[in-house]
Amino acid sequence: MGKMKRSSFKQGAFIATFAIILTKIIGIVYVIPFYKVIGEKGGALYGYAYTIYATFLSISTVGIPLAISKLISEYNAKGYYHTRERVYKQGRRVLALFALIVFTLLFIFAKPIAMQIIGDIEGGNTIEDIVYVIRVIATAILIIPSLSVSRGYLQGNKYITESSISQVIEQLFRVAIVVFGSYFAMKLSHDVKTSVAVACFGATIGGLFAFLYLRLKIRNNKDIFLVDIKEKEEEKSISTKEIWIKIIKYAVPFIVIDAVGNACTLINMFTVNKILVYHTGYTIAKAETVMSTLTTWGIKLNQIIIAIATGLVTSLLPHVTSSYVKGDMDTVGKRINEAYIMLLYFGIPMTVGLSFLAKPVWQIFYSNHGLAASVFSIFVFAAIASSLYTVTLFIMQSVNKYKVVFIALAVELVLKAGLQFPLMVFAYKIGLPPYAGTISATLISLSSTYIISIIYMIKKMKISMKDTFKSLFFIMAGTTAMLASLFVLRMFINPVVDSKKAAIIVVSIYTLVGMIFYFIFTYKHVFKKVIGKELIVKFEKILKRRRKDEIKE
Repeated sequence: MGKMKRSSFKQGAFIATFAIILTKIIGIVYVIPFYKVIGEKGGALYGYAYTIYATFLSISTVGIPLAISKLISEYNAKGYYHTRERVYKQGRRVLALFALIVFTLLFIFAKPIAMQIIGDIEGGNTIEDIVYVIRVIATAILIIPSLSVSRGYLQGNKYITESSISQVIEQLFRVAIVVFGSYFAMKLSHDVKTSVAVACFGATIGGLFAFLYLRLKIRNNKDIFLVDIKEKEEEKSISTKEIWIKIIKYAVPFIVIDAVGNACTLINMFTVNKILVYHTGYTIAKAETVMSTLTTWGIKLNQIIIAIATGLVTSLLPHVTSSYVKGDMDTVGKRINEAYIMLLYFGIPMTVGLSFLAKPVWQIFYSNHGLAASVFSIFVFAAIASSLYTVTLFIMQSVNKYKVVFIALAVELVLKAGLQFPLMVFAYKIGLPPYAGTISATLISLSSTYIISIIYMIKKMKISMKDTFKSLFFIMAGTTAMLASLFVLRMFINPVVDSKKAAIIVVSIYTLVGMIFYFIFTYKHVFKKVIGKELIVKFEKILKRRRKDEIKE
């Protein structure tokens, strides 16, 4: 294995984003055969298991991996390399023990959780089915926290490439188990529950292989981490207790962010089925189609957009933290604007494009299911809202503005809980689909967090957001031009088709046309900012060389 190299902010952002998008594409592509194997009922069951798993995973990691990344960045900026290594060792030990405790709790309380999900509703998945898959996927909690600590250690040291590769490895092995395992399980058992359980176990296998890769990488590059490891005089006073106080202090906001996000998801899980069935006349089959779109099938497509935010955060957290510790607020402001511009530049047109092409996209990955595609055409806007939410709160974390984070999260949770039922019922009464109500509640609650945070950045931190707002104007103009071109194209090519092959052709044509118009309208004012001067210069040099070669020939 070769030597690792540190990444700059933009390099790290692009590497992490590329790796995450690749994992999401793999995660979407596998859905095509997986959907055929388990169907919509199995999709809902898989969604129940994964939502509960995600909730308990956030409990088992309690934000410590991200806190470790932040603390390591801080100690690196101060030159406290010996203390940095102590942070990593402490994190590994404690997380392994805590993961075991959380796994045990989830295994024991799987049945009460399952009863809360479906209550006494009959005709869909049973309580026993849900209990079974929850217990199977719980095994991943024994591994993923330790994997997350290793990623946090590398990210805090600005080694983004290896952390990103581990995500690809994890996804490849997980998907292999999901696709082939669920297929053979269905062939042998003819049981959806067993097939979904095997698919859930893929999370454990994927996490194990990714963990082994990172441990090997760290071990083979010990000489990099142990450079200047000699303890400085000022480090000697830093006790293990002080380290853990800092880790907990940094972890708490991450815990709350995860907890609120999962609480909002759980609000959907525990209320949507019941509201749709008891208050709008939906059958349980239609209600579970909506739920499977919100928790499984639709969220997988949304993850392509959310991956941009995840990649940005991976690189943003250590860079903003180190600049803030050094008191370099000009660089902090610059990084914040760069992050928002990158996110908006790619995220907005992708969101609008996916909404416009919801039916053919759904046809490609799943089937021509009108209800699910209609849900997704609205639900996709939650992706860009969630991305802005993630980047904003992690920025506030990086600069230690915890009070603002807590206020914003409290407002988000209150809005989601308070608006869920009335907006669903209101939508139904005025003739709109009732699921538009729950999606609207999500959009409103997410938007409140970054509106509060951005106002604070501008007024209290004196960070200028003019560059972001100026770029947003051109991004919206480019997106409008793109959308106009798609509407014109629709006059000649109908995007709604009946086969997967036709859908692929249609989506490809629409995507190419939309990209061309968007690129033309944004190249001068935004694209160059996103890519950076260095890459633009390199690209222009390559073009000049090719032109000279062509002239010589």
